[in-house]
Amino acid sequence: MNRAMFAAAVVLCLGFAGISDAQAQGFTLGAQGGYNYAQLSDVPTDLDDVGDKGSFVVGAFLDIQFHETLFLGVEGNYVEYKNELTAGTETGDIKQAYIQVPAVLGARLLTGMIQPVVYGGVTANFETTCEIDPGTGTTEDCSVDTVDTKNVTWNAVFGGGVNISLAMIVLNADLRYNLGLSKAAEDEDTKWNSWMALVGIGFKLGN
Repeated sequence: MNRAMFAAAVVLCLGFAGISDAQAQGFTLGAQGGYNYAQLSDVPTDLDDVGDKGSFVVGAFLDIQFHETLFLGVEGNYVEYKNELTAGTETGDIKQAYIQVPAVLGARLLTGMIQPVVYGGVTANFETTCEIDPGTGTTEDCSVDTVDTKNVTWNAVFGGGVNISLAMIVLNADLRYNLGLSKAAEDEDTKWNSWMALVGIGFKLGN
């Protein structure tokens, strides 16, 4: 977790340092949504099988352009992580929902209407709910099954995509990978990783 916090500080400091050297050239504020495909790493040995599952992500973003091609991106997303767990003859589902706050540094590889984009940074995840369906069709809080989850987790984020820059709006499509940096539960080494496919629309607020 300390490494993740250090990475977040580096991302933010570099971004704001760039803005202080040259005034921000523009802002883009928008909304986005898409698909999150979650995977558990370092699965506990008492589980016989883990089945990856997909869910949704929805949120908002702010891009701060501080160079002709460089930008700082900050987001606020609601995202669900789901997996199917099998132990012996019993199969159930676990779902953790988070408010996810990524901070990234990115580069636009072209500056015309079609703009390929790459970026990297760190994500803080603030847990909102954790639920388990033990295979009965009903859900219960993770604490009922003595699953002690962590309230805050961290991921490194790497991604890229394409922006379509029009007169007043920007359309975007991204694919990103979230690499788990901290444990999802107190007594296990399990971490959440995920692939995300996102589409969004942003509105230009500056020159």
